[in-house]
Amino acid sequence: MGVSLRGRFDAVDEWPRGKLALWTAVSVLGVGLTLYTFYYAYSLALVRVRHSNLFLGVGLCVFYLHATLEHRYGTEDATAYRDRDRLAPGGAIGRTRAALGSYDWLLTLAFAFASLAVAAYVEANFDRLLNDAVVLGFTSTDYLVGAAIVAIVTDATRRAYGWAITSVVFVAIAYAMAGPSLPGFLGHTGMDWQEVARYGAIGLSGTYGFILGVGTTWVAVFIMFAGMAKTYGALDYILDVGREFGNELRTGVVQVAVVSSMAMGSITGSAAANTATTGTFTIPMMKNQGVRDDFAAAIESVASSGGQMMPPVMGVAAFIMADILQVSYVEVIRAALLPALLFYFSVGVAVQFVVLRFGWTVERTGRFDRGVLRSGAHFAVPFAVLIYTLVVLRLTPLSAGLYTSATLVATMYLRNLVVDGPSAGTLVDTTLDTFRGFRDGAIDMAPLIGVLAAMGIIISMLTQTGLANKVSVRMVGLAGGVFVAVLVMAMLLSILFGLGMPTPAAYILVVILVAPGLVEIGLPEITAHLFVFYFAMLSAITPPVAVAVAVGARIAGSNFMRTGKQALRIGAAGFLIPFAFVTNPSLIAWSFPATPLHLAVVMVGVVALVAATTAYDGRSELGLVGRGIYLLLAAVALYAPMTTVQVGAALLALVGLGMAYLDRDLPVGAPARSR
Repeated sequence: MGVSLRGRFDAVDEWPRGKLALWTAVSVLGVGLTLYTFYYAYSLALVRVRHSNLFLGVGLCVFYLHATLEHRYGTEDATAYRDRDRLAPGGAIGRTRAALGSYDWLLTLAFAFASLAVAAYVEANFDRLLNDAVVLGFTSTDYLVGAAIVAIVTDATRRAYGWAITSVVFVAIAYAMAGPSLPGFLGHTGMDWQEVARYGAIGLSGTYGFILGVGTTWVAVFIMFAGMAKTYGALDYILDVGREFGNELRTGVVQVAVVSSMAMGSITGSAAANTATTGTFTIPMMKNQGVRDDFAAAIESVASSGGQMMPPVMGVAAFIMADILQVSYVEVIRAALLPALLFYFSVGVAVQFVVLRFGWTVERTGRFDRGVLRSGAHFAVPFAVLIYTLVVLRLTPLSAGLYTSATLVATMYLRNLVVDGPSAGTLVDTTLDTFRGFRDGAIDMAPLIGVLAAMGIIISMLTQTGLANKVSVRMVGLAGGVFVAVLVMAMLLSILFGLGMPTPAAYILVVILVAPGLVEIGLPEITAHLFVFYFAMLSAITPPVAVAVAVGARIAGSNFMRTGKQALRIGAAGFLIPFAFVTNPSLIAWSFPATPLHLAVVMVGVVALVAATTAYDGRSELGLVGRGIYLLLAAVALYAPMTTVQVGAALLALVGLGMAYLDRDLPVGAPARSR
């Protein structure tokens, strides 16, 4: 490894004192927060609410101190949210700085200390707030601290994710306070500011609800593991292997970009952050291959958005879903697996058709450097431990994350001692890498803390006022109770509520407001949750917001609207797949032989659907008639009520697609001509 302490920490002895002090504070608190999380996973020493409060205080302090470091000194520290802030619309710390002026860093620093102060107050009064205050009443100081907590987490959300979700917090609080003045079904008895402070935070609800509890345990341990893996070089390894696989594929690096974005998207929990992270590498690679800039950005945006549907992490939504449904984590990822694979199958086929249609293929060199594959083989060890502990032993995600993280650290020490040689320098360098991983894992988790706490406030306001139930009842009423109409309305509402939001926040909002209406018309709970989550996820590529498309377009230097149009074309099948797993329940509730049969039929239907949306069947461009035929066959294969009819439509589509490939009047890889 051979990197000196001075070089590893960017010549910290040359930094100004203020920068050094902030960097030291972020590093110490970040490492401490990660170690504390692992200790809690091992011991479960505190009740979860108490643990959440400590995590909230320290985590928000890390977030604000790092924001101050960014703002004041422009640190070059590589973090997940620095790239997102630089590229995502409305979410940049840089935009906040521009809006509030050059002295905003002082306010940011004040929020850092305030985060610790309010958490310390709750910790010192925890037993009273949990038990006595509910009966004897809260003090004036309690209410003030509760209001301060609401203000702090709202501000943290604004700084990390912009105004999209922050405005929802404001609207929820305003709705709670303005209840008596609202007309019709929106009206309610109303809440004063003390009740907002109580139900929003100091009553150990709202901010301290189940969402933050899941976030500071199951979510935190995996985000920290991902940060450590990234520091150890896992992301670089994925991209290096992808480049090598590109030499073996006619589509070059394009399909590699899809797979790598899928892998990273399952972990990050943010379509914009994933697009910024992997897109920085994959979009230029695709453009160098000849892929048009708007298509390169669209491919990356769609692939990055869908990764949040992919088990085992599902952008941390899997953990929240298991907690809400009160089912095992394994049951959630089993139910989500086939819909996620269908989505990526549709994206892969769409990308293949687009690349072949426009002739963006490459010559297969056949040169695959197996040394690159072997260079990161050690990463398979912690991944195997993760799968074994979750699927075989069926441990909680918290315990599985702990054992996986410990395995990762042990593996890296063993690997470095074997590869670099047993020496004091190897041990020192590996230890420095490990502590950097602890720090970066905490920094990666820090922006998510505020938004999860803010979502708890939103849910508390909506449930205390009864709006959540009213929305579901109205949704079913407006659709007239018609099954398909309710599904369509749920789709539209899920996309609307998901616009501009990170995946966990979008899922939480739609599952509270929309999913109950689907359950009311007879849909199984887990199917309803996956249905609304799917569309909340797809809001990242849906105009007019389309945050993932905005990030990808900025990296590619392409027009936003044109990129959005291509993203919708590539991801079009994704908007119809949720209806397929509603009409084919065996895709979620596995059974034999129904599941493999319906999976095969739906896959053929997806290919036919992609042929219709891309106007290409793998060999030639399609006219309106050809597209219409494929669209009709796809609809029957996906949604017909009788299996025999579905199979018949799938066979006809398969015959048509097979005939297209037997038409050999064009050389493979040449640009398509119209029939």
